[in-house]
Amino acid sequence: MVFRIFDHRRVRQLLTIALLCGTLLCMFPPQQPAFQWWADQAFIIALSFLFFGLFFLIINKPRLMFVCFGCSAAISFYKNEAPQTSSEQSLLIVPAREIRWSAQERDGSTGLYCLPEVADENCPKS
Repeated sequence: MVFRIFDHRRVRQLLTIALLCGTLLCMFPPQQPAFQWWADQAFIIALSFLFFGLFFLIINKPRLMFVCFGCSAAISFYKNEAPQTSSEQSLLIVPAREIRWSAQERDGSTGLYCLPEVADENCPKS
C-alpha cells in the first residue's frame, strides 16, 4: 500500500515525538505570540488529532492511532479542567452549590448579589 512509510520504526518514533510536542505546546505554551496562537487553537488541534487518529485507524496503524487519540484526549481534558486565563474570564460560570452568600454580599436595595471575583462599582462595599 502507499502508506508503507509508517511501517518504519524511526518514522513512527519521529511522528510520535512530534505529536507529543505539539500537544505539550498546546497545553503549556511559552510566552511568545506563535505559541500563544497555537494554544488558542486548542479545539481545532484536538479535532485534528482526532481525525489523524481515525486516519491511522483506517490504514491499520494502531500505535499512531493511539498516540493521536491520547493527544486529543489530553488536550480536551486539560482545557476542560485548566484554570481560566484573563482573556477567558469574560464569562464567569460558578456552580450554584459552590456559592455561599453572606449578609454582607447582598445589596438590600436592588436584591442583587455580587461575587468577589466580579465585584465592580455597582456592588456594595463591605
